[in-house]
Amino acid sequence: MNDKDLRVIKTKKALTDSLYSLLEQEMFTPLTVNKICKHASVHRTTFYKHFYDKYELLKYLLKLTHDDYFATDIKERLNNPFQTLANSFNKEEVSRIELKQYNDKEFEDVRNKYLIEIMQKDFKTNMHRITVDNVVPKSLVFYVFGSVLNAFIDWKKNENVEIKPKQMDQIFHKLINIKAHD
Repeated sequence: MNDKDLRVIKTKKALTDSLYSLLEQEMFTPLTVNKICKHASVHRTTFYKHFYDKYELLKYLLKLTHDDYFATDIKERLNNPFQTLANSFNKEEVSRIELKQYNDKEFEDVRNKYLIEIMQKDFKTNMHRITVDNVVPKSLVFYVFGSVLNAFIDWKKNENVEIKPKQMDQIFHKLINIKAHD
């Protein structure tokens, strides 16, 4: 299928818009391909020409919503992770979905698996630009970075902490000594 074909573009947009809208209203797990298609006014057979299942559609939607973040240079993402996150996403839209999908295991599994895969690949590609102490295994950097980011986000949400991204970056770098260079 030609991804540059206008019909393909419009169909994928209708399906992702439909999923996005439905995720704001209901949990991902019980959502069906039929419901997504009906909401998008797209026939089920057409859906399957573009996506294998609703999980693949969700990964595609996640890719679209995270493209700006991963297009930002890794130096900026490592040195100012929370400011970069804040600037990359429409927080209001993303947080509405995150709130609605909170504790939906299938949604969280797909999202986490997608983010781990993309971040792992990103770190491997840019490992030569990451500065850490020589005793720290390079392959461990990705795991620690991702875990600490996730811990900060959970802390902020669970404790209802009002803190600016710049302050979070400062605390982050007091906890973890990681930098990226040109």
